[in-house]
Amino acid sequence: MYLCGSKSEHNHEPNPEMITVRQVRHNIKERALKEVIPIPMIYEQELSKASTNPTTLAILPTSEEIYPSVLKVRQKVIPLLPQSCFFDIPDEYKTTIDGQRFLLADESLIRRERLLMFSSDRQLDLLFQSPVVYMDGTFAKSPPHFKQIYIIHAVFIDICLPCVFCLLINKKAVTYRHIFDELKQIAVNRGKIFSPAMIMSDFESGIIPVVKSEFPTSKHSACFFHFCQAIYRQIQHLGMQKDYSTNESLRLLCRKIMALALMPREQVVNSFNEIQADADQLPDRPMADLLKYFEQNWLNDIDLWNVFASDIRTNNDITTESIVVYIVTTRISGPSSTGATKRKNIRTTSTQRRIDVLYSRYANNLINVSNLLLGLSYVVAKKSK
Repeated sequence: MYLCGSKSEHNHEPNPEMITVRQVRHNIKERALKEVIPIPMIYEQELSKASTNPTTLAILPTSEEIYPSVLKVRQKVIPLLPQSCFFDIPDEYKTTIDGQRFLLADESLIRRERLLMFSSDRQLDLLFQSPVVYMDGTFAKSPPHFKQIYIIHAVFIDICLPCVFCLLINKKAVTYRHIFDELKQIAVNRGKIFSPAMIMSDFESGIIPVVKSEFPTSKHSACFFHFCQAIYRQIQHLGMQKDYSTNESLRLLCRKIMALALMPREQVVNSFNEIQADADQLPDRPMADLLKYFEQNWLNDIDLWNVFASDIRTNNDITTESIVVYIVTTRISGPSSTGATKRKNIRTTSTQRRIDVLYSRYANNLINVSNLLLGLSYVVAKKSK
């Protein structure tokens, strides 16, 4: 009996499960080198393609376990982060995976400010053909040395598709105007016109006046989600969160303010006056500052935020916070891999149905304006179960 140094043969039959595991790991690492989609997504795709049985699944590393080693492989081929907004973009990052142009504009503006725009020809065609355009930016997800990522979306077969990706050094009106002028000229060069029937954006102060001046024939509507968000942020700013959580009467009136965006345009002012009258009955008038804020900041431009009877009320489905923004200064394969937003979910459809029922009852004189406002207040700012 030999415990070591044995010359006897010691063979095992190939373990098919381990072979599958090694192949899956190899495929994930190979794709991580060539593609820029998130590693967990690659993991799920390779797992679904592999012929796995319960034994293989039991010994296969989880996505979290394999992530560090795959990330280490990927980082070997990723350029170091630049030290300023001025850097040379490698040629392979200016094109899509199939070699088509992706870098649309690279311009130096005043005071050493840089503007980068990315879009493929297919995405531009979708954008210029779309009657509805969504615009949204994120500051939290922007890369170092840039202020925000701004994305312009088109609608194609009821699906939102991100079409133009901009890296911005600021949020100034002059920068937004430069983007729109650039897109208009590109449209002309392609024999098209960039003049959507409807544009939906957030309430960023720099974008609103520019959209109105650059697209005078387009209907500009601000996002209902961002409208409600702005109201709630003011509630927080005024230190009303505790009362909002514990005082049912105050919370109902706050939600009625948010619901004004869903009311018929001609009834908004009267409904606001009704809210004011009810708020004045609360002890110590805790809503006085909130009502003053709303009157000064919102009642002078009702058309911007009122979305009564509109099929499109929010761009929250495409807000860049929720998109896997792996397209920035990286190669993608075109519109099919740009994080297309899925159609409305069941909860959204159910909310829409309740709103439609209220509108129908109001139109048929089954409920009055006050009843409509009350009903709509119950479909805004709902807590998740």
